[in-house]
Amino acid sequence: MDIPETVAQLRRQLTAFSQFTTRSLGKADLDALMLDACLRARAGIRVSHAKLLEYLPDRDHLLMRAGAGWKEGYVGHYAVPLRFDSAISQAFTSSQPVAVEDYSARDDIEFPEILKAHDCISSVNVPINTDDGAFGILEVDHIEPRRYSADDVYFLTGLGNTVAQAVQLKRSLLALKRLLDERQLFASEMNHRVKNNLSLVSSMLSLQRRRDPTVQGPLNDAIQRINNLALVHDRLQFFSQMDTAIDATSHFQDLGRILRSLLPPGVTLTIDCSGLVLSNCIESLTLIANELVTNAAKYAFEGRDLGQIVLGYRQEGPGWRLWVKDDGLGLSGKVDAKASFGTELIAALVDRLNAQIRRTSNEGTCVEVFFGVSNQTAPSRADAPSNY
Repeated sequence: MDIPETVAQLRRQLTAFSQFTTRSLGKADLDALMLDACLRARAGIRVSHAKLLEYLPDRDHLLMRAGAGWKEGYVGHYAVPLRFDSAISQAFTSSQPVAVEDYSARDDIEFPEILKAHDCISSVNVPINTDDGAFGILEVDHIEPRRYSADDVYFLTGLGNTVAQAVQLKRSLLALKRLLDERQLFASEMNHRVKNNLSLVSSMLSLQRRRDPTVQGPLNDAIQRINNLALVHDRLQFFSQMDTAIDATSHFQDLGRILRSLLPPGVTLTIDCSGLVLSNCIESLTLIANELVTNAAKYAFEGRDLGQIVLGYRQEGPGWRLWVKDDGLGLSGKVDAKASFGTELIAALVDRLNAQIRRTSNEGTCVEVFFGVSNQTAPSRADAPSNY
């Protein structure tokens, strides 16, 4: 091969390799990807045939996964057992390229029947390796005696390793997707069971309430809280598999629609939220907001037909602030200053977030929960008695 022809072939190989590298990242069909590699190998070296074989450990042979120039019935079925006199096996076991210029002139290497059936008499076999080990062989064959250059081998090696890495990546992604699908199915099943259990507990408490009128008050509170949690649980299920920040406006607007269905007539709820909520905070903040709004509706407007509640959230620098404000009686007007279950639940959730809580009373009550906000100091819970 003279210098101009050599230069032309190198350019052809470089073009084929760069195009394949780019397209390999976008092809979702693995069979199409491996066929593309064979077509580019055949065109880049200008031979009559090409094939890609993958090693199957459970069968201890190499299977032709893709090919160009072969008769129907070979791709997907032709298998090569590992044997010492096979050029394919030698390349695979030694991890070194094996070229045969003319099979008819060699008595130390098997002349494969597949090559005889297609009138091929020369080949070069290049091992394909990944980080996990040997993947298989990329082979080109020709119907005439052919001496393959070092540049040919480098081209095939780069092409083969690229397709192996792409196939490995896509298989890993498919395996990950299957795992995620299984986890989501499991989470969905568990969430379904939790909701059913909450419904069962609520029904049992309702039955007990009818049997014993003396405990109707506490049981009514418990039933309302359970039913409320069941509704909020549906909202939280949506975020159970997410690892990113969540839009606060959208999330709390949706939560507000749920909570409005639980408010007494005459009590309104306004949502004033913006920024993002980290996914590892969303569950606790949702439950805190739910508890604060529910308790405000229950305690803040006794003796009144109308009332307003505002649920707010803001990002503030590296931190955030959530608040619930009402225009009700204020802290001094609350029915009971002792710690209730709701207060204890909120305190536990605030601790879980490593956040702080502050309660103030000025034309109603405002409860703030905040984290990473340097210009605020919160009193201890013991100094801020309230039902919510």
